[in-house]
Amino acid sequence: MTTVDAFAPATATDLLFGPGAASQEELARQIMSAHADQALRRLPRPTREAAVLEAAGAAAGLLDGDLIGMLVAGWRTHRDLAAAARRTLAAPASTELVDLVDHQVTTTQQPSVAVLVDGRQVTTIQVSLSVEFDIGALVAGVKAGRLVAVHAGHCDVTATLGIQGTDVLTKHARFDLPGVVPVKPGIRLLPAEDYLADEEANAPTLPMKTPPAWAAVPPGALPRQPGTAAAAAAPAGPAPASPAPVARWWS
Repeated sequence: MTTVDAFAPATATDLLFGPGAASQEELARQIMSAHADQALRRLPRPTREAAVLEAAGAAAGLLDGDLIGMLVAGWRTHRDLAAAARRTLAAPASTELVDLVDHQVTTTQQPSVAVLVDGRQVTTIQVSLSVEFDIGALVAGVKAGRLVAVHAGHCDVTATLGIQGTDVLTKHARFDLPGVVPVKPGIRLLPAEDYLADEEANAPTLPMKTPPAWAAVPPGALPRQPGTAAAAAAPAGPAPASPAPVARWWS
């Protein structure tokens, strides 16, 4: 995970439930208290609790996302940052500072989790997470197409958790950034294929050598060096069957 010196970005779990909280257990409690589906409540208590815990486990990854990663994902659509990333990717030795005047970045995710009991779907649990970043007087350092530093500024973060379309929990935090905060090893601001093309263009070329006689093998055979045993590919058997999941996730 990307690290930020002197500024450890919290996850949505940390922001909503406090540092060190277990996202699955906390989310399960919120689902149990907010879910009004009669189909779920009609289940025997042990079955209901187990189903809710499994569903919470399937959705817990939603809350474990790095907040700074969510912010940078929004910044990838920022025109000035994207332009600076392209210029510095073309000239890797250069560094640009981009003044990010007061602006907002909002990210919203609304997955659904199907609860299955004995292979039968009994209900669907809808979970939503909205995170809003209110950024002021912040300067971003860009080098080689990556965000490498964040200069003095502040960021207000508001996270809202929803269950079945109803907001059940909202928490707010403020991050003040004194001085220059390095971001290591740097976060890409452009699509992955742009970096692949750049790496291929700058990759060193190696001299080609004529392969030795033993390297010439008939089509479909594995090459074998002197003194080594030829490897035989074992026939692929059928993949083992996976047990049916209790909770099924889709976005």
